[in-house]
Amino acid sequence: MKKQIWLLVLVVLMTVPSAFANPDSEPVVGHFAFGWVEPQGKAADAVEPGWNFSGGATWKHPAKPTGLRLDFGYNWFYATQQAIDSAGGGLAQVLVDDGFASMTSLNLDFVWDFSKGKKVGGYFGVGPGMYSRYWQLTFEAVTSGIWCDPWTGWCYPVTTVGDVIADSDRLTKIGANAVAAMTFRLPSGSQMYLELNYNWMDTSPATEYMPILLGWRW
Repeated sequence: MKKQIWLLVLVVLMTVPSAFANPDSEPVVGHFAFGWVEPQGKAADAVEPGWNFSGGATWKHPAKPTGLRLDFGYNWFYATQQAIDSAGGGLAQVLVDDGFASMTSLNLDFVWDFSKGKKVGGYFGVGPGMYSRYWQLTFEAVTSGIWCDPWTGWCYPVTTVGDVIADSDRLTKIGANAVAAMTFRLPSGSQMYLELNYNWMDTSPATEYMPILLGWRW
C-alpha cells in the first residue's frame, strides 16, 4: 500500500504545473474525488456502505477525445452485524463485537471524454487494476498492568479498556473497473464531476463495490 501512495504522490506532483488550468487545453489532467461507496453482490452481506476518496491523473490524446487515466482509490466499510455474529461463533472463547474492511485499488483506464468545450459533458472509462482487500475483527478487552513514573520512580496498577484484534486478513489480486461520469464546467475552466465507478476484484465469490463520487478535475 505504501508503494501505491508514493505513486499517487508522484502523479500529483506531475500535475502541479497544470493546477487551476483548463482541462480542455492541458495534456495531463489531475483529479480528486470523495463520496459514498455501496458494496455489491456477496460483499453486501459482509459490510455496510462506506466512504471513498480517490485521485490521479489522465493523459489525453492531443487530437482525439481519448486518454489513459491512472486512479488510486481507498474505500472503508464497517462490518455488518451478520458478519460479526457469524465470526464470533467461529472463534472459540472470543466475543467479536466490531469489525471493518478496506479496499485499496490502482487502476489504469482507457477513457473516452466528451466534455471538451462543453458546460455539461462527461466521460466513460474501463480498464484493469490491482486490488488489496483487508478486513479485521475485534473484541473489547480489559487489560491490567503496572505503570511506573520515570520522574519519581513510583509505580501504580493501571487498567485499560480497548479493542483487541481477534482475526484479520489481507488479499491482493487483479481486478477491473468501469466508470461513467457527468462533468460541469466551472468559471475558472476546471470541472466538477459526478462519477459512478464499478469495481470488481477476482476473488471467489467476486468482491464488488461501487463508489458514487463528487470530484474536481483541473
